[in-house]
Amino acid sequence: MSHDLESPYVEGVPGWDALYRARGDEVSTTRPIFTGDVFTGVQLPGSTGRTKARSVVVLQHPCSMRTNGVDLAWKVLVAEVTNRKEIDEPGWVGGNYNLMPLPDIRPDVVSQSQHQAANFDNLYTVAPDLLASRVASLSPFGVNLLLQRWVHYSSRVVVPTQTFHEQTAAFYEEADLIEEWCDEAIGADLRAATQACLDWLRADRDGSTHQGLLKNPQSHSMIRRAMRQELRERNRV
Repeated sequence: MSHDLESPYVEGVPGWDALYRARGDEVSTTRPIFTGDVFTGVQLPGSTGRTKARSVVVLQHPCSMRTNGVDLAWKVLVAEVTNRKEIDEPGWVGGNYNLMPLPDIRPDVVSQSQHQAANFDNLYTVAPDLLASRVASLSPFGVNLLLQRWVHYSSRVVVPTQTFHEQTAAFYEEADLIEEWCDEAIGADLRAATQACLDWLRADRDGSTHQGLLKNPQSHSMIRRAMRQELRERNRV
């Protein structure tokens, strides 16, 4: 086993907040479902066949879980999330290989359920309509740590989180843009607003698209400015 896995510890101090984009009431209802999103109340069977409400984290890449960029595939790969005691730094980098710790995922709860973990031994494929109650979204760093641990568990290969970031940053930025578009779109339902944003991102502009330009982080601020201008013009109509 490799002991080169990364962690949210900095000089021995845990930085749990760095793992999350949003938790609890911070979670947006307009954000597209993304890798690392945590859902509760998902009715799933256990090893005994008994079905009960469980928490899960999405493992799939955002492209592989969508057939057309908008609609989720008929099944989405997830791992069960359960209560776990807080894991120290050695436990992150040199052990617990089947887990993605989710410490302080419930900062509003002073109990064991404040600290949880995804278990790669307990996998499910679930219908999208079961993913209705999102309670947390991971940050880019959190997503990359999840992918690092999942790939390591599956292959025993440690891929640096920076490598994952190079491949996921454009998709994460796209999710951010869609969320903002849907928040600002007046009088449109969520699916229609998502489709409108994707149509705008994919529109040909002299041989390139904003979606394609998202692969270059240097273009992100320019695209965001252009999108906000587009929304202002649409909302004037």
